[in-house]
Amino acid sequence: MPDFAFLLTALLQADTPPDTMGYLVLGYIALWLIGAVYVITLFSRQRNLKQDVELMHQLLQEEEEVQ
Repeated sequence: MPDFAFLLTALLQADTPPDTMGYLVLGYIALWLIGAVYVITLFSRQRNLKQDVELMHQLLQEEEEVQ
């Protein structure tokens, strides 16, 4: 019986929630890093597509000039 009394008093005295602020901050940092990497990859993909379209226009113009 004394084991239950110890657990009961320990539970009653533990009125403060655990400090999880560090995990919250790490979660926000991870979220922002993932978002930033995603946006950077979108910009680089858009730039590469724009370069591909310009190259295709140049190739079409050169082909029309040859004919």
